[in-house]
Amino acid sequence: MRALYLLLGDPVAHSRSPAIHARAFSLLGVDAVYAPSRVTDVPRAIDSLRALGVAGANVTIPHKEAVLPLLDRVDEAARRIGAVNCIVNRGGELHGFNTDREGILRALGPFSGQAAVLGAGGSARAAVDALKPRVVLIAGRRRTDALAASIGVKVAGREALRSADLVVNCTPVGMSDDQLPVAPESVRGAILDLVYAGPRGETALVRAGRARGLRVIDGLSVLVHQAIASLEIWLGRPRLDELYAPLREAALA
Repeated sequence: MRALYLLLGDPVAHSRSPAIHARAFSLLGVDAVYAPSRVTDVPRAIDSLRALGVAGANVTIPHKEAVLPLLDRVDEAARRIGAVNCIVNRGGELHGFNTDREGILRALGPFSGQAAVLGAGGSARAAVDALKPRVVLIAGRRRTDALAASIGVKVAGREALRSADLVVNCTPVGMSDDQLPVAPESVRGAILDLVYAGPRGETALVRAGRARGLRVIDGLSVLVHQAIASLEIWLGRPRLDELYAPLREAALA
């Protein structure tokens, strides 16, 4: 019987994940489909995963935190982060994981500098957990102080961007337009943008960073790496990193 995997979020129409996972299932010889599902009622959606026997799901904006208490079991890292973006159905029990953290680490590679994170949602939580202890949250959103207190990091003003070795954009700014979450001239280090947009997946922040000669990691890189980490959990297959190049091509097709 063909397995069903879903993407739960709002919005989901823009997502490249269906193309990524369709290509992955084809390459791996797995009889499965992956479909986007716009969700406004999170508890009902989680109940539907159980009722329909859905094999697994990814969770995207804005539901990564809301799904956590609705699951049967939650991985230690996901519970520590306070956000779930990967669900697997194991014999009727829904288990939650956070592969955003792994996607960030794999896309970034070795890093030991000071990082500054923009945002206060589930992705920001994953980024902070991945980059601790040398990380600060940049003030500017109402939830920043509460998030910093809950995960034990400092809050800094935007002047900290100039001294950071890495700036991570975990806000949705740039997803649907050319707005910038931060002035590019205020950044001297590398840029990791979790947002992707346009035919090439390049946001205005990514383009501006490249124009200034900075090291830039775009949102598609993180998306593909976290997708691979999700596949490893769903299928019980470790280290599928060799899929990265063809899955990125699928995301850009």
